[in-house]
Amino acid sequence: MTQRTVFTREMIVDAAFQLTRAHGWAFVTARTIAEKLGSSTMPLYSTLKSMEEIEKEVRARAEACMHGYQREKYTDEVLLSSAVGYVVFARDEKNLFRFLYVDRPVAAGQGGDKGQARDVQELGGVVDLVDQATVALKDPMVLKNWAFTHGLASLISSGVIDLPTARIATLLTEVGSAIYYMDVLQKKTKAKEGGKK
Repeated sequence: MTQRTVFTREMIVDAAFQLTRAHGWAFVTARTIAEKLGSSTMPLYSTLKSMEEIEKEVRARAEACMHGYQREKYTDEVLLSSAVGYVVFARDEKNLFRFLYVDRPVAAGQGGDKGQARDVQELGGVVDLVDQATVALKDPMVLKNWAFTHGLASLISSGVIDLPTARIATLLTEVGSAIYYMDVLQKKTKAKEGGKK
């Protein structure tokens, strides 16, 4: 059997994505991709010049997978459904979540279009939670919700806790309500204190 000498970009990225999904990004090397494709590493580099290119393509696919989860209707509230989808993605696709947010995170404002304000409708109802880090610097309530959502997703993806989707939605609703209530209470307290001066 002769060895294939050329692989398409799609074939290489598919193999890298499948390896990341199954084993995590740390397992993905030119050698493991080549093994998955039944080849040596040379044909890979004739199509893609570096592992950075492969990583960028895998990131795009992992984000598309996450956005698929976020577009699902878990509740009647679009923003809440997006947050639930983010946590469910972390639960169901642990290695992809870890790749995006633990092993190879990209800070808001770096790489791709991260950090650029985008309309929720432009994303089909998906709220990119990495973009919320930028928004959170200006809005403490967003920061608190974002931190809880990401923290819950991280706990679930690491196997510390395991929750069904309905419980995830309930927790996000309860904590969001509590954060909103505390924010309103703090504003009222500050207004009263300001009126006494």
